[in-house]
Amino acid sequence: MYFTLVIEDESGKQINMTTTANQYMVSEIDGLYPPAGTISTSSYAGMDGSYLNHAFIEKRNLVITFQMRGIEIEKRRHALYRVVKPSRYIKVYYKTAGIDVYAEGYVETCEINHFEQQISGQISIICPEPYWYSVQELIATYTQVTSAFHFPFPENDRTFPLGVYNTTDKISIQNSGEESGIIMLLEASAREYVPEIAAVTPTIYNVQTGEYLQIQGNLLRGDVLTITTKTGNKTVTLTRNGTDTNAINRLVPGSTWLTLREGINTFQLEAARGVEHLKLTILHRDAYLGV
Repeated sequence: MYFTLVIEDESGKQINMTTTANQYMVSEIDGLYPPAGTISTSSYAGMDGSYLNHAFIEKRNLVITFQMRGIEIEKRRHALYRVVKPSRYIKVYYKTAGIDVYAEGYVETCEINHFEQQISGQISIICPEPYWYSVQELIATYTQVTSAFHFPFPENDRTFPLGVYNTTDKISIQNSGEESGIIMLLEASAREYVPEIAAVTPTIYNVQTGEYLQIQGNLLRGDVLTITTKTGNKTVTLTRNGTDTNAINRLVPGSTWLTLREGINTFQLEAARGVEHLKLTILHRDAYLGV
């Protein structure tokens, strides 16, 4: 099977491990499959069977085995060391004819056999988050008025729209991977005609499940709320006049950290006042346990 494998450090420097056979030739990638699950159970007293305490998916361990060919092997080995550094962040891009994904982790080891006739090596990467994520990001946006103003202007006298009024208050997005968290941007319009208090107590509903996420209080003109619902990284950040503050304390009790389930997910935006001044954007990457 033909594939490409690219690794990237935190500064954006990349090494293409599959450029040509006389550069880096990957012979095996271990860890593309779903990680193991850990299941904890306890026995009933005097009864058959047991009950489940908890179950979760372990971290991913990627092991890349490669060979080096051609000339200037020492130069290319040091180029690899500059990107693959033990204990440092690394991003692994994996692409085939049917999938284009990446995983993020930290380098455990980078071992190379210097004195063999055919130089070979192995890179071990620990990925605390077990998912592969699609490189392409899905973006869904809801606003009551969608801008239609564009350049170039029409070259005739026929009328053209400056905006289109949205007749639905719902937003839908497709999830082709596993159930996962999302990033939601809730923006209050900064236009001059908008009141200083643009909206009050916005609420985002999952139409299918009835779950909701509600933020207490006022959003001022130009405010942006960034809500992240990913496992291990659940945050609510308010950006006002260029300054970010933690707003997780404004989360109303009973709210749910909304996720995307498999298939089509539909959300609805409401507010106690001023929903017409709000714009909701949902950012999502499909997540895969195995590729």
